[in-house]
Amino acid sequence: MEKYRIGIDLGGTKLLGILTDGSSNILEKKKIIIQKNLALEKLIDEIVKIYVDLSHEKKIKKLGLAVPGSVQYNTGIASFLPAYGWKNVPFKQLIESKIDCEVSLENDVNMATLAEYLIGAGVGVRSLYTFYTGTGIGGGYISKGDLVRGYNGTAGEIGHMVIDVNGTECKCGQRGCLETIVSNTGFRRLLSESKNSSSAYNIDNFTSEDIVKAWHSDDLTIQNILKYQAEVLGVAVANIINITGVERIIIGGQVYHKLKEELLSIVIETASKHAIGNGLKNVEILLNKLGSEAPALGATFL
Repeated sequence: MEKYRIGIDLGGTKLLGILTDGSSNILEKKKIIIQKNLALEKLIDEIVKIYVDLSHEKKIKKLGLAVPGSVQYNTGIASFLPAYGWKNVPFKQLIESKIDCEVSLENDVNMATLAEYLIGAGVGVRSLYTFYTGTGIGGGYISKGDLVRGYNGTAGEIGHMVIDVNGTECKCGQRGCLETIVSNTGFRRLLSESKNSSSAYNIDNFTSEDIVKAWHSDDLTIQNILKYQAEVLGVAVANIINITGVERIIIGGQVYHKLKEELLSIVIETASKHAIGNGLKNVEILLNKLGSEAPALGATFL
């Protein structure tokens, strides 16, 4: 009998559901845009609707849900979802009360990491670490083929590695966290603090395409910010190598894909300077392969 699975990624503005077969082939996808200030009860109904629409009365082995926050994996409770301001949400219990299927819950970056390890850029190694840049920056850690969650479920929170103890205050309450620099939020801050002019100043909601366009138009402010971010990311990569000794590093983020030749070399060069001994010997630093579908794909493996 075919083993169908459904994975759903809960983002800040959307729900993305994916139906896969026993070979992890994507059979169908469904996306729903989420309105701001959506009530929890309504969100649960939307998740259930995606499940019903994708299942088509097929026997689903399990529903996996990837969420943007810390998770108590064993209980299926989301401890904290910063994007929604919710704490201790019993997703597993709430969803299972409405469908006849087991539900598992995990952090979205952990799920993207798992997907990359199994069917993406991580194939071929037993240990890796991922860096996903976006509004913030998240990380995921695979060791000996297993996803490392940590004693309290906080393993991989690379965004809150302190890079500068006297740096900018982070939304977590600390100062100088990695994501105050290497993230979209960090980019906007650095741009606003720059004393030099930039074409990006005239764009209200600039995108990765705008940033890349500014780079190629020789916008020195944008180039300097991106180079600085790449250097700091390289330091973070070296720190992870020094601590974990993983076989592969995977980096995600649209700007890094669009400016691979320009920025990835800076990350690698900086990491090489700061890694101890032969820590980076034969370690590949690659870009992710699965894109925005990775968290939902990872959730199908729960």
